[in-house]
Amino acid sequence: MRWFGRSTFVWLWAVLLSLSLRAAEYKLIDGSSLTGEIISADKDGFLMKLEGGGYSPKTDWGKLTDESLVEMAKNPKAHKFVEPYVIQPDEEIVQKTPKELKLSEPARVSRPEVKKSMAAAILSPGGLFFLGLIYLANIFFAFQVARFRWRKPALVCGLAAVLPIVGPLVFLAMPKWQPPVEIDATAVAMAATTLTVADSGPSLVQQMGLRAGGGAGTPTAGSGEIPRTFGRGDFNFNRRFFETQFPDFLPGAADSATAGLVMDIQTAAGHVVADKINRMNANEVIVRVPGRDESPIDYGTIVQITLRHA
Repeated sequence: MRWFGRSTFVWLWAVLLSLSLRAAEYKLIDGSSLTGEIISADKDGFLMKLEGGGYSPKTDWGKLTDESLVEMAKNPKAHKFVEPYVIQPDEEIVQKTPKELKLSEPARVSRPEVKKSMAAAILSPGGLFFLGLIYLANIFFAFQVARFRWRKPALVCGLAAVLPIVGPLVFLAMPKWQPPVEIDATAVAMAATTLTVADSGPSLVQQMGLRAGGGAGTPTAGSGEIPRTFGRGDFNFNRRFFETQFPDFLPGAADSATAGLVMDIQTAAGHVVADKINRMNANEVIVRVPGRDESPIDYGTIVQITLRHA
């Protein structure tokens, strides 16, 4: 008898469920309602077999009211399609307390302690690099000072290596180096001594047409043929040539001896007009240029010398 009771209960439950489905009424948001049995449903809507006969057009889920959607969710055919549209009542919404987040400070590597000072900045790799550049610039500056002041580069650069900046500035403040003046003792003695001799005519050297500098003989600066030209092809330009041909222009001679006369010296680089010989050595003659500083002239660059009036 127990199985009979169970079968009767299942049959009654099925009948009640079918009656509830058949008698279901769903209200639409426009105020109308649909009463009948749902025969099909999908994601776009549902179809109903109306209670009075016939079928309803396919109705979108969005046209049902909230209460109808809750009722529609109880239908097995429409449950999975209508569930996204169902809005639960406020009292059924479970307020979830967010889980408290515990933040932990990550382990950090401690930075090395750096002393902030001028010495630390200079001794850093970048500071040492710039110090090296300044030191090299100091040596180059010393070399340029040595050329400008006519000093030995080894001496000036060596002092700059020991005393950077200060060493080159010391030589820069010093006057330009001048070679020592070479005094011709013979010319000085001759200028200080007055000799009176009888004119015995041209000397043996003049008669033979020879000069200490070489070439055809011409009178010295003291005689009266002005202007006179001395060319390289006729003379060898050296120290002895100037001592014999231009004795009045030597350092020991008085300036009045050559008053109004100049030496027009043509070199490979240009012309130099001089009114005095300051000094000479084995390689060059240093002459005085009127209105300017002295000018050194290498013997090998002289092309022609003209003695003329200023």
